[in-house]
Amino acid sequence: MHAEVPRTLDVVIAGGGPAACAAALTLRRYTGLSVMLLEQSDYDSDKVGETLSPGALPLLEYLGVAEAFRAAGFRPSYAFTAAWGDDQVQARDFLFTGRGYGWHLDRRRFDKGLASAAGAFGAEPVLNARLRQVTREDDGWRLKATVEEHELALRCRVLIDATGRSAWLARAVGAKKQRHDRLVGIATYHDASATSVEACSLVESVPQGWWYSAPVPDGRVVSVLMTDSDLLQDNHASRTAFWQAALELAPRTRARIGGLDVLEPLRVWPAHSQWLEPCCGDGWVAAGDAAAAFDPLSSMGIGYALSTGIQAARLAAAHFTNPAGAPLQRQAYSDDIRHHVDEYLTLKRGYYGAEGRFAGEPFWARRQNG
Repeated sequence: MHAEVPRTLDVVIAGGGPAACAAALTLRRYTGLSVMLLEQSDYDSDKVGETLSPGALPLLEYLGVAEAFRAAGFRPSYAFTAAWGDDQVQARDFLFTGRGYGWHLDRRRFDKGLASAAGAFGAEPVLNARLRQVTREDDGWRLKATVEEHELALRCRVLIDATGRSAWLARAVGAKKQRHDRLVGIATYHDASATSVEACSLVESVPQGWWYSAPVPDGRVVSVLMTDSDLLQDNHASRTAFWQAALELAPRTRARIGGLDVLEPLRVWPAHSQWLEPCCGDGWVAAGDAAAAFDPLSSMGIGYALSTGIQAARLAAAHFTNPAGAPLQRQAYSDDIRHHVDEYLTLKRGYYGAEGRFAGEPFWARRQNG
């Protein structure tokens, strides 16, 4: 029995979210390199909704998908509101930034649309794919993946890790995750089809952490309680009891979602701050949450993923077109990631320091004193 002959590509991207698709679109639009994306899902599962700020639109323009995005019918987001530091809601209107309004996304549809666009530009998205092995070779990498129980053998010159907070690929080649906190989100969706929900995001602080809620395009509202994983485990055996106790202390959020039917069981997903050291090396680069992941309060989610995906693609291209200059470009990328992390940590202390009502609570004390 003969061993399978590996397929050979220029660049393999692990992941299929915004960072991965931005890298693939950049490579296919601006270079002639062959690209494959290995996405572990089939885009059929819900992802917690996010608000995309109007500042991300130039990135979508650069990627060649802005018109398709506008035509997708995502719900406008006109403001970001918060009850933080006191019980009064303060609003920041996107319209006064000079960039127009933002959008409430159906993340599943948004991500799938980006992957489809990458495919239309000549990348090769492979769904339900799980990387199992990565091996260094003299001229690149050898990979083994499983795709719906079938084996897939690959060779490539450059790897891009866009696997999110797991940073699986980068860790497999020796990088280390630096974790800064234990933040998680407890999320669910509510049926808002029979009512009108204000087209804005709402953040509200409580002793256990803080709430986020926003309408999504299909008549639902997403709600997420942000807290620390150990507090969830230590204080309540039941996620629902913990979630309900926190909702009782959030009058603005309760007024928005308290009367709506809950559509699915609560899910816990990681939201901790972390960064990768190093975030790139010879023949590989991390992008999006794999490179640096931030507290959702920072609003450094999708936009940062798109931006780092574009930068990662440029590094990958330099490996082929400017190998002598690639080390300097990698250093510049690393310095840029580290600069954003340092700036974020300073801003994070400021954000959490502005809420003085719960200083004695573990969640808040960790962020205000650490």
